[in-house]
Amino acid sequence: MDDANDGPNRPIWGVALTAAGSEGLAPTADWSRPVSDGRLPPSADGAGFGVDFATDLALLAEHGVGSLRWTIDWSRLEPRPGRWDADAVDHVTEVLRAARQARVEVWAVLHDGPAPGWFTDDARGFLDDDGLRRTWPRHVDRVAETFGDLVAGWVPILDPFTVARDGYRIGTRPPGRRDEGEFLDALGALHRASLAAWRLLSSGAPPVACCIDTCPVEPGVTSREPDEREAARARAAAADRLRVGVWLRALTDGLLAVPGLGEVELDGLAGAYDVVGLTYRGARTIFADGSDGPYPLDAPVAADGRAPWTEGLGVILRRLSDELPGRRLAVLGTGLVDRADDWRTEVLAGSVLEVERAAADGVRVERAFWESAIDGWTPECGLEAPDGLIDRARHPRPSLGALPTSPR
Repeated sequence: MDDANDGPNRPIWGVALTAAGSEGLAPTADWSRPVSDGRLPPSADGAGFGVDFATDLALLAEHGVGSLRWTIDWSRLEPRPGRWDADAVDHVTEVLRAARQARVEVWAVLHDGPAPGWFTDDARGFLDDDGLRRTWPRHVDRVAETFGDLVAGWVPILDPFTVARDGYRIGTRPPGRRDEGEFLDALGALHRASLAAWRLLSSGAPPVACCIDTCPVEPGVTSREPDEREAARARAAAADRLRVGVWLRALTDGLLAVPGLGEVELDGLAGAYDVVGLTYRGARTIFADGSDGPYPLDAPVAADGRAPWTEGLGVILRRLSDELPGRRLAVLGTGLVDRADDWRTEVLAGSVLEVERAAADGVRVERAFWESAIDGWTPECGLEAPDGLIDRARHPRPSLGALPTSPR
């Protein structure tokens, strides 16, 4: 593996595993029902990480991986409201202890999409005031108390924009709604939930990262009509405000300013979080009629429908550094879901290069995670398209060699 992390200011690279990707969807998760009715592909046991995690962690360490982003699955911990499953608690504890023994530090995610069915299906999830102000904080507090001394960092909510969009605007994920008003409400609620978690988690030693799921957008045109270009620019600007602009206003001005909902000043929001995290999967072209496509338009599209553009990672890192001067940054997830491992190697190598260049230019990007560590389940492709640097038979792929080793 490449030793690109050598040196005092080099970002630390690690790998990532989602809850469903690593162990499959829990039977009590809200995403399990769409699997049973055919709207999502079967997840089985995901990457099989839950079967022999100690061996998997040792394998990662053997190949120089010293950092893992992993989701503590709420659906397994609390299958019924207010009642934690003792076996699930023991499992999470054992995973975290095995990681420590392997000298792999864990950045723990608390919510990456799937949640207990009783929370989202029965109680409206974060859209319910009681769920947002009582149920979620209670869960965060209990997780921190139980596992806090075994984690290296916290990520309260991974990709809140995507969670809100897929669940309430385009309906491809639970709860499967297509309502613009509910989408905006959900986006605002997820921002509030992330802030509430930060307030609770910040009392401990591990740093807490927010997560901006970035996607640079460029206007696209099909003619030379000036009105079409202006309309496309307006569409692109509006999309960027929702996805990234809301975060920038929050972290700089302390205002939760979701377009369409007005501005709300939240105590402690300005300057919140120890680390400004981001995920990146590529950019999009937006046209005047609201349709979109890959950016650049001729970019190859991966099995999950995304079109990697590694230069865009450097663009977004510099933008966040300029907009949030002095803040610590982390790439919480970037990757490729596709059978072509030579392409995966190319995308990983390009991503490493962009992160290194940004760091050399003074951007405070401290760590980055490649998703995924081991072939698992994705909602777009199920188990059919590889997404890991290691296959399900635990054979390292050539692409693993492009991941910089972690300092030991």
